[in-house]
This record gives sequence, structure tokens and C-alpha cells, in this order.
Amino acid sequence: MTDIRHILRSEWLKLRTVRSTWWCLGAAAVLVPVFGALTASSVDAAEAAAQPRAWLAEDGFDPLEPLAAVLLAQFAFGVLGVLAVTSEYSTGQIHSSLLAVPQRRRLLMAKLAILAATVTAVASMLTFGTFFLTQSLYPDGLGIGLGDGGAWKALLGCVAYTVFIAVFGFAIGAVVRGTGAAITVFMTVTFVVMSALPAVFPAPLQEEAVQYTFIGLAESLTTLQPDPRPGMLLASLVLAAYAALALAPSLLLAERRDA
Repeated sequence: MTDIRHILRSEWLKLRTVRSTWWCLGAAAVLVPVFGALTASSVDAAEAAAQPRAWLAEDGFDPLEPLAAVLLAQFAFGVLGVLAVTSEYSTGQIHSSLLAVPQRRRLLMAKLAILAATVTAVASMLTFGTFFLTQSLYPDGLGIGLGDGGAWKALLGCVAYTVFIAVFGFAIGAVVRGTGAAITVFMTVTFVVMSALPAVFPAPLQEEAVQYTFIGLAESLTTLQPDPRPGMLLASLVLAAYAALALAPSLLLAERRDA
């Protein structure tokens, strides 16, 4: 059986030598701080100062609003997840990989581990870097520290959601295998199906159902708003369940499908 350290080293080499990896990460690295800085710079100081803080009132001033840029960058991270697995199928390199590592599930999980570690590192730098940047751009008295209102938890929530969306893209790519088709499916599920999903529920339940869509869960993880949003632990568990459901088909079919 191939040494897992060799497999991980090989997968890291593949991921960092594919140009699309740097395009996706570069797009996120530009989008997140620039959009965050623009959002922080456009805040009306007098109006914001007159509002309660977000962790005290549901409709209060939210100092973490610029971090919505992290959620805007989910497309880049999702596409990165897709390409982490489909790029080998498009070039035919998957045949060489399977010769080196015949255990397909083992290979798939190694790819996923490298992707998750890379996205965690990049998302952490972008999230915390953008937080400190945007808080410094606020007028005096509006910025907050990591300990205010549990801000550090919201920042970790941003990172967790970013990793989730990359894993979800990976799961789609592992099943579909074609880059164009996988990106289309990823976009359709993330931005169309999830937006339309609450409409299938009875009217009294639709507002609550919204909270369990991808964006609804992301807001629960990344804002300082109080109840009635799902708690961070519940939101994390639901996202983990979504990820497990998305990964299940590729893991079940891994040994049954041709390369």
C-alpha cells in the first residue's frame, strides 16, 4: 500500500502546479480585501454610531459587514474545489495517478485533505487580514477587536464556510468529472437550487427554511446577529451533513467506475 505521506506530497505538488489554482486563489485574494475596504470606507459614521451594536440588537450596526466579501469569493473557492479533481480527468493524468495509487478512495481523500488544508490556510489569512484592515478603516469608535461580541468566532465561521464550499465543489467535481459540467452543477445547486428551496415548504416555514440554505447557514456562522438564527454549532453540523451527503456518491462509486 502506498505511503500516505507520498500521496499527500504528490497531491500538493499537483494542486500548486496547476495554473487554475493560482487564478482562483488570486481572484479571492483581490476580491475579499478590496470589497471589504470599500464597504468599510462607505460607512456613515454618524448613522452607525447612533445604532446599537449587532450583538446587542438584531438590526444594529454590524462591524463585520465587510466580511461579506468572503462570501462573495465563494465562487472562486468552489471552482477551485471542482478543478482540484476534474483537472486530472481533463488532461488524462488520472490514469497515471491510479497506477501509482490503485486505492481510489485513498487517492480521493488525499486530494480532499490537501484541498481543505490549502483553503483553510488561505481563507484564514484573507479573513483575519480583511478583518484587521476593515476595522482600521472605520471612523474612530466604530471598529472592534477580536474579543468584542465574539468576533473571533464569526471569523472562524467565515473560514469554516469557505472550506465547506470548496469541499462541496470538490464533491461535485468527483461525481461529474467534467470541468465545465461540474462548475455548472455547482453554480446551479449553490445559487439557484438553494435560493429556490425554501419555496417548496409551506408558507409558515419558508422563513425558517431560508436559514438552512447555504447562505442562511453562512450568515449564522459569520455575523454578530443574535437569535433567531441557528446557533453556530447547529449551523456547523448542518453544513457538515451537507458536505457528507455531497461526498457520499463519489466515495461509493469510486471503486465501481472507470477512470
